[in-house]
Amino acid sequence: MTKSNLNSDYLIISFSKDFYKFHYSLTLASSLKAIDKNVTVFISGYSCNFIRKEWKNYDNQNIHKKLERKNMGSINEVFSYCKDLEVKVFYCKTALDFLNISNKDITDLIDIKPISMHSILNSNKQGELIFI
Repeated sequence: MTKSNLNSDYLIISFSKDFYKFHYSLTLASSLKAIDKNVTVFISGYSCNFIRKEWKNYDNQNIHKKLERKNMGSINEVFSYCKDLEVKVFYCKTALDFLNISNKDITDLIDIKPISMHSILNSNKQGELIFI
């Protein structure tokens, strides 16, 4: 049986173009932070579409509407939880370039900064990695 480090830091990498998975990655981050874990979220790949101000255009299955009907937290609320809990959130500048997203298109609902894949992995190499 492997003994896990219960005090470790967590790096959550959100890569999917699936809005539900993106929402889940932020929900997981805020939940871990709420129980006093150190959490960093790295938004990369197609998940970068969901940090756009006009993100609903990329929720092809209209998952946000189902979340509303089920009284689950909206993406704005989940961003707010992460902000209030001081979850560290970064995005991949290379992915923004690939998807033709400019910095002015990024939401201001959360403090989010660019970082490279190498830098984020290097700064979190002792912690746990969760890839969504």
